[in-house]
Amino acid sequence: MSSFAPFIKWGRYKSTDQNNPDVLELKVGDTEPFETSYSINSKVLQKVDGHWEEYILPLKSHESKNALLLDLWVKASRTGSLKKGKPFKLKTWLGESKFGRPIRRFSLEF
Repeated sequence: MSSFAPFIKWGRYKSTDQNNPDVLELKVGDTEPFETSYSINSKVLQKVDGHWEEYILPLKSHESKNALLLDLWVKASRTGSLKKGKPFKLKTWLGESKFGRPIRRFSLEF
């Protein structure tokens, strides 16, 4: 996979309903996360208009305390769910933090 793949941008996913989240169809590109100056990431393939395209999945921003997606990724790796080329669905929505602020929530389905 190319290291010049675009990043998945969370701002385009607007759902605020956990029961009707935005759903990304992905395949594991690389099980090991890598770090940039701004975030911890992983390489994935995303289904876009019926075709698989290379993307970089941001697991955790260095500027955010929200480590939910990184934690889910590490847990899936430990349990053996995360395998190169394996398809999965990433569900995301904007929820509310314990302080009443918007926070991005995630779930992974393998």
